[in-house]
Amino acid sequence: MKSIQKKKVTFIRALLVLVILLSWIPVFSQTIQGDWNTQANSYRGRNGEHFTFYFPPGGTISSRVWGTNLYTDDCSIASAAVHAGLITAANGGTVTIEIKPGSNSYAGTYRNGITSKDYGPYGGSFIFVSGRVNPPGKNAISGDWNTQADKYRGRNGERFTFYFPSGGTISSRVWGTGLYTDDCSIASAAVHAGLISASSGGTVTIEIKPGAASYQGSTRNGVTSKDYGAFQGSFIFVRSHQPTPVNTQGPANIILATWTTQADAYRGKNYQRFTFKFPPGCTISGRLWGTDLYTDDGSIATAAVHAGLITVQHGGVVTIEIRPGAGSYSGSTRNGVTSNNWGAFQGSFVFVR
Repeated sequence: MKSIQKKKVTFIRALLVLVILLSWIPVFSQTIQGDWNTQANSYRGRNGEHFTFYFPPGGTISSRVWGTNLYTDDCSIASAAVHAGLITAANGGTVTIEIKPGSNSYAGTYRNGITSKDYGPYGGSFIFVSGRVNPPGKNAISGDWNTQADKYRGRNGERFTFYFPSGGTISSRVWGTGLYTDDCSIASAAVHAGLISASSGGTVTIEIKPGAASYQGSTRNGVTSKDYGAFQGSFIFVRSHQPTPVNTQGPANIILATWTTQADAYRGKNYQRFTFKFPPGCTISGRLWGTDLYTDDGSIATAAVHAGLITVQHGGVVTIEIRPGAGSYSGSTRNGVTSNNWGAFQGSFVFVR
């Protein structure tokens, strides 16, 4: 009888110890579905607790980033994770943060193509515990060889990643080169651009652009695209299933440039990125064609002022991505700078924000 009671007591004690141990284990298995605006301030005060977030591919970098390693809790977590080198905007990814108390100051830096800003005293913070980039194609939109981009018309600057299956049939619905009408077959345009093949399929990311005055057709990679006039919506390709090169060395890789520096020296290095530093107090150039997508013989610095990224008074640092030539470029007036219209040209660039 005594031995049975002793066994019961031992079992109960072991069970209690197990319950206590389990209560101490942080719950990391729950992943929170975030977007590229998600902030950590809703968890303020829960210092030391960990939270894991999933961010989808095709994200838009936010300007809401303050600090380095220790970030204010009203940052875009996803953009801070790109700054920290844990995920990319193109692929998204999963990160775990730890909530920290507020700090007296936060130091901004330039990292991985992202500029974070300085800040003074603030009430809440977070740090990253871990992170990983989504494998290319993971959580991409599953498309077919007729999928078009016109359903995203008007969402200019937003990026969307698509997976197209192997054994595709090339569509005749392709208009443009570099810049395509948004009623094209995205997959067929991707073959035309040399990013995937009909036999193997693959994953591509597009960026939505405004309509253009004209689109120039061409024959590339066995696909013929056609000319077209004015149309309401467009897209360009951002990347294929190979990761886009990014500046991972910070300021050490910045090119010291002048206000006449152009991007045509990098023509053909499509989807590679280059970071330039422009001095303050310079003169706006008349050499500027396009909006968002610029001809590569324009003044990069003047285009950056047009895009609202730097000022003449202060100069600044910008990162560009080299793109193929386009069928046309639409001019506009922004931030006191007028860019011009242009037709077909051999090389282009965009700013990586």
